[in-house]
Amino acid sequence: MPIDRQEPAPAPPPPPANQPPNGSGNGLCFDSNSQLARNAVGRLAPNAGGYPWVILEASNDPIAAGCAGVLSWMLVNWNGSHPGYHVLFFTNGTYLGTATSKYYGYTTVLGKTKNTVSVQYRWVKPEDALCCPSGGPTVVTYTLNGTAVTAQGQFPPDPDK
Repeated sequence: MPIDRQEPAPAPPPPPANQPPNGSGNGLCFDSNSQLARNAVGRLAPNAGGYPWVILEASNDPIAAGCAGVLSWMLVNWNGSHPGYHVLFFTNGTYLGTATSKYYGYTTVLGKTKNTVSVQYRWVKPEDALCCPSGGPTVVTYTLNGTAVTAQGQFPPDPDK
């Protein structure tokens, strides 16, 4: 499944070596409190319940370790009774898009390296109560290749089918 690009703005030129990228702050390459983060959330399609998207957590790569080639992530959901989640990706001060074109429930970011992010997906099967998904888990690893993100692994079933 390709990364949902949502027609990102053209990538700005990289900052000078002595300046942190756009969207950085609090000593991090990507700060979930930044305008870059808020703008990316604002570009997400509305969810089924019409709830606002809420930032839950994000990567914490320190500026001191260098930001070049770092794939940053941010996990968002909504405060409904059965929320869906999106994982958003960033690099060098640029929003790259979401991990999937549709939001999924039961989504967890398991971990990351400098240029990869591993996301676990679970899903409810027809016989499951909504509290207790038995589908999966499956893990998809997203890798930054320049300014593109590629995915390796098995995605969950389409949530609309």
